[in-house]
Amino acid sequence: DAALGDTVSIAADSSIKPLNPTSDSSGQRRFGDYELIQEIARGGMGVVYKARQVSLDRTVALKMILSGQLADADDVRRFRTEAQAAANLDHPGIVPIHEIGEHQGQHFFSMGLVQGHSLAEELRDGPLPARRAAEITRKVAEAIGYAHSRGVIHRDLKPGNVLVDSSGEPKVTDFGLAKRTDIDSQLTGTGQIMGTPAFMPPEQALGNVTEVREPADVYALGAMLYCLLTRRPPFQAANPIDTLRQVLETEALPIRKIDPSLPKDLETICLKCLRKDPRQRYASAQSLADDLRRWLDGEPIQARPVGRAEKAWMWCKRKPVIAGLAAVIAVGVIIGSAIFWERQNASRARGLVDSLV
Repeated sequence: DAALGDTVSIAADSSIKPLNPTSDSSGQRRFGDYELIQEIARGGMGVVYKARQVSLDRTVALKMILSGQLADADDVRRFRTEAQAAANLDHPGIVPIHEIGEHQGQHFFSMGLVQGHSLAEELRDGPLPARRAAEITRKVAEAIGYAHSRGVIHRDLKPGNVLVDSSGEPKVTDFGLAKRTDIDSQLTGTGQIMGTPAFMPPEQALGNVTEVREPADVYALGAMLYCLLTRRPPFQAANPIDTLRQVLETEALPIRKIDPSLPKDLETICLKCLRKDPRQRYASAQSLADDLRRWLDGEPIQARPVGRAEKAWMWCKRKPVIAGLAAVIAVGVIIGSAIFWERQNASRARGLVDSLV
């Protein structure tokens, strides 16, 4: 499960105590304007509770910095960077931020509560069907493309950081390692490696902070698609160091080597995202989303040029009724032409016989 990027432990045990709560007269645990219901997730920096915002009477996810009042300045800045980065994003594919604040020295932010599960949990039952994997990746890529247009790079995309709601729609969360391109952040120094080794690109594995830009998220999207199709990330070793070495030194095994039944064009899209050189990947997350849409619609993908004959065949598969009518008309024209020329030849032959007689 850790290889799938599911680095958050899910807990519904009400015996787990919140970091800095108080209790009202009814015994309900309170944190400022929020009633804490239960802990739902815990990561390296924060802990997330299901809570009710009393003033607005709505259920939310409330995230607090894990070290509470003992958090140092860097912890607080990084925590607020996550909240502010996500708060600037308003997209249906991104979990929304409602409020950022501090209560009795405890930094927190509240966000939309997604009733569902993470992609990492969905993968526990096995790889996803190709079309489902492509559709989820397309929607996530569109959300990330929007984030890029707003100056936010996620830098930690993986199945564990994508939630799937009750209607099956994916939503990106956890912007804890996000980079805002409009701010010269000093939270991550050069040479410092942060992220999930199995899903990070070579430039991030090397700690080249200045080079970790939009193509890094394109790589991670390809790694996530790879995982959705095969139930394993493109690089996986016994420990993080060996995984990072694979990221830097080896090429990902083509997905059709793992499952020959997977579509060739989907493999081409996936492997283009995983190029070591960022310049050889898709130019943007939106370009990746567009190519996945082409594949889903049965159109030629841009990652692999196709000839005219193949384009015609793919068009026929997309438009079977029109192609059938065109074929009938073409056959009719051919038959009509053949009859016409047969009659012309017969007429010439009779004329020749008459002239000879």
